[in-house]
Amino acid sequence: MRLFFYRILGSILLIIIGLLIWLSNMDVIHIDWKRDWPLILIVIGLIELIKHFIKRK
Repeated sequence: MRLFFYRILGSILLIIIGLLIWLSNMDVIHIDWKRDWPLILIVIGLIELIKHFIKRK
């Protein structure tokens, strides 16, 4: 069950990142990747932290 959850979570993360890049390229939203790339690292770190606490239970 956990593996399924992680695969779904990883898939959703990739979809969100892909949508952000696509919308930025289409000029629908403005993302300054030079400024905003740490946000991606924060999101990945939060996901890993959540996985850690789920495994401990």
